[in-house]
Amino acid sequence: MEQVNANVKSEVDYSHFEILEKGLGKDLKTVRRFRVPLRLALIAHRIYDIYGDITASSTQSDCAAKPSYILFCAAIKEMDDLKLDQVNETKILLWRDAINNAHNLQFGVDFAIKHLKRIARAYIGFKAMKRKSNTKDTLNNKDGFMEDCFREAKYFLGKPLSICLFH
Repeated sequence: MEQVNANVKSEVDYSHFEILEKGLGKDLKTVRRFRVPLRLALIAHRIYDIYGDITASSTQSDCAAKPSYILFCAAIKEMDDLKLDQVNETKILLWRDAINNAHNLQFGVDFAIKHLKRIARAYIGFKAMKRKSNTKDTLNNKDGFMEDCFREAKYFLGKPLSICLFH
């Protein structure tokens, strides 16, 4: 969980997202201020419809902000496409980097940071449940942390990881 909270040098790149590797520069659609890959257009619209213009508070030019915006949308799209049993720690940390890139440009992405923390807790709980040992007793359960992890894992199990992000 500490790694999810870390604001470290980003390692995320377009190549980390399959949706961006396959046609980043073609089939673009304008969504508000940015031309985004067609496969990200629905996510960009959903983000705008629920959270407004997340880039409004950024002082960066559109040209400078666009790469971070596209990476952010790609991370949210993957959350929409994947379920808890399909992610790993590396994927969660790439999402963290994409979200932090946007956050560092003063995008209004606090909602995504909070949601990623929920996913991380669910992932920890899911991995512990898979071990099928008396994990609840063996893991540090400081301040009910593991109960939160198990609760989040049960909530996300079998659902797209974007659940409640757009509701």
